[in-house]
Amino acid sequence: MSRAIDKDSAAGLKNGNLLLAYQQISSILTPPSLQECLLEIEFLGKIHLLDESQHVIQDGSAVGISKLALAQAFLVARQYLKEHVDGVKPRTDEEMFAATAVILLFDPEYLTAANSRKRLLRKQLQGCSDVSKQLEKEKWFVDSLLTSRLHRHTKSPVLWSHRRWLISTFREHRLPLEVLQDITSVVFVAGERHPRNYYAWCHARFLMSLDSLDKPEELLKAVQTWCFQHHTDISGWSFLFFLLDVKGLSGNLVNDEALELVDSLRLTNESVWVFLRTLAASGHLVAEQYARFQTIQQSLIDAPSTSPGDKAMLRSAIDWCETYRKSS
Repeated sequence: MSRAIDKDSAAGLKNGNLLLAYQQISSILTPPSLQECLLEIEFLGKIHLLDESQHVIQDGSAVGISKLALAQAFLVARQYLKEHVDGVKPRTDEEMFAATAVILLFDPEYLTAANSRKRLLRKQLQGCSDVSKQLEKEKWFVDSLLTSRLHRHTKSPVLWSHRRWLISTFREHRLPLEVLQDITSVVFVAGERHPRNYYAWCHARFLMSLDSLDKPEELLKAVQTWCFQHHTDISGWSFLFFLLDVKGLSGNLVNDEALELVDSLRLTNESVWVFLRTLAASGHLVAEQYARFQTIQQSLIDAPSTSPGDKAMLRSAIDWCETYRKSS
């Protein structure tokens, strides 16, 4: 959501019951117990007519929040946070978790709110009898923001950094990590919500650096399937090559199936060919596979339907591959 508000909304921003808007929105973001499903949050515009006293609509895990009401709730939450930080009116941990949740929903780059949550969580974990529950509640909140249809949130460096800190805290307390599940249910979804999501795929690399999977082939197949379904997303292809090159998984089958994909669909987008040229130049392929790579590439260059720009890209990929394959 853009933080910009139209003139009519700005004029009525301080009209109505701001505290009611804050209470309704914060209660959705801070349930009393851990929820099974992540929230699917969307912001509602003017076309959604709600009663003056209704600022949130919910159907299971699907939540719609009035954009104007969220701006009103943000004014309350920001005031609470400022009073607490300045020592003017200290508030309880629960009140601050609620306030910072509203702030981060409105503005995912609000670093003070994210850091305040870290301090609150550290404080709660001291002498806590159920550390896992506290960390899981925070993970639920952060993952709900990262996977909802919120364009700024899915690619927010502050939120991804906060999740990285959270996962590191899990490890500090020797709690198990679900790397495969985190990548498929959080990174995949965020990558789909915001294409070429650099921060999401960097987080996937971070997760892989923490834990070795019992069955890495499952992750490789899942990532390959995701890339085939989003073949213009270079960030996904880059992570797939990371699994093959850095993690040492076999790329023969991946290469064969990727070449079959581009051959059958006549794909000429740069993302998939950057992956294929890099894989071909890396030394992972046998001679027969490299020959097939060249044959398909040349057939696309010769095809009348291939645009001049795509032809130039394919020729550049050949030159690049030949240069670096010889030097490897």
